[in-house]
Amino acid sequence: MNDIDYTQISARKVILKKIAQPSVFTVLFIFLFSMLSFKEWVTWGKHPFAMDVDQYYSYLVAQFIHHDLTFHFPNEYWLIKSPIGEMVPKGTMGIAFLNLPFFVLADNIAHGFGYETLGYSAPYAWCIHIGAIIYVILGLWFLRKTLVLFFSEWVTSITIVLIFFGTNLFYYTFRESEMPHGYLFFLFSAFFYHAIKWHHTQKNKHLYYFCFIAGLISLIRPTEILVMFVPLLYKVTSLTALKERFILIKNLKWKLLLCIFIFMIPIIPQMIFWKIQTGQLLYFSYGSDESFFFTDPQIYNVLFSWRKGWFIYTPLMLIAIIGLGFMFKKWKEMFIPISAYMIINIYLISCWWDWGFGGSFGMRALVQSYAFLALALAFIINYIFSISKLGIRVPTTIITFAAIIFFTVTNVFQTWLTKNYLFHWDGMTKEALEFTFYKTDYTLEERNHLETLIISPNYGEMRKGNRDE
Repeated sequence: MNDIDYTQISARKVILKKIAQPSVFTVLFIFLFSMLSFKEWVTWGKHPFAMDVDQYYSYLVAQFIHHDLTFHFPNEYWLIKSPIGEMVPKGTMGIAFLNLPFFVLADNIAHGFGYETLGYSAPYAWCIHIGAIIYVILGLWFLRKTLVLFFSEWVTSITIVLIFFGTNLFYYTFRESEMPHGYLFFLFSAFFYHAIKWHHTQKNKHLYYFCFIAGLISLIRPTEILVMFVPLLYKVTSLTALKERFILIKNLKWKLLLCIFIFMIPIIPQMIFWKIQTGQLLYFSYGSDESFFFTDPQIYNVLFSWRKGWFIYTPLMLIAIIGLGFMFKKWKEMFIPISAYMIINIYLISCWWDWGFGGSFGMRALVQSYAFLALALAFIINYIFSISKLGIRVPTTIITFAAIIFFTVTNVFQTWLTKNYLFHWDGMTKEALEFTFYKTDYTLEERNHLETLIISPNYGEMRKGNRDE
């Protein structure tokens, strides 16, 4: 790939931009349809704050409703007893920071219109839900800003539509919006944009932005500090270039200290909370029975298992990975940082005691990485367009686009299956997948038969290290 061209764009490109850019905001239209179609708590008349979501949300209720971050008020949260006997949530407060503006809006609506004000009535549910979707839309907007630095508006638009509708980001935007993945997708997209812009402009604002965002990402999911491989390795294609990159970092001098401080800003409140509640500045809040098994990575299961395999339930990412392979020779400066992040991240995911990450649609732990893999998907789409213009390899082009369309439609259909409890949250098998493949009508007998095809994992054994599918 060529370096970014900052020369004035042509009138033709302006026209293309005006035509193609609205593809990002197609999501807004789909949002109006999907907001009601995919949220089951709407029909229940309840709220989305359950299980993991309630963990992240609990900090807001504790601080602003009960004014008690010690969690001594009556509650049903999943709390862990600390070494000093106090209680802490398993999750960190990063998602609560992002939800705060929408929580404040909800609280004002609840007080102004006579709703229950304990944090769980309709205004809170809807404001947090809509806020989560807004973050995904902002993530798509930042992703577009990154893609157009390297690709045409058409390739950018197609890529964004595919990333949204062709992956389980669609599910985690509308169905389980309040889980961390949509928020992290937004943060990854914003981080990626500012990291790339800093390398090409050397403007301090981009440096400080991506450092702050990296701190927030690391607070929400500590292992995602791996995102720092992107600014570290971007444009590094040799050992000499790597040495020069470290010299560049060293030459930041006092700015490097400022970057560390900016990185720590979102993390410091959590450390203060942990110090008060646990006696420790850093605390592993998942307890002693949840851990990593670094000598027993389940990489094959993460990628190909019938229960949660990434390529089984998000097959579009096969195309992205092929695109990443093409980048090795033609765009190595971007191949290396994305590959380094993906390889180490997949390894860490595969080492977690529950490599399938509980109840989910597909491999949810990888949703946020689509902000990076979109570059690989765009690369192969751009490559296909280029060889098509030359009038060669037409069958390959047709087959590839047919596969992309099929994978995208399949993802939306499987999202519908998951929403209607026809895809099991943690016990899918080959037989269950085959039985439900593009099947929309189910008799009671067929539903009962489907239940017999489900095999849920033994979580007790998995905690001990027996983690094969």
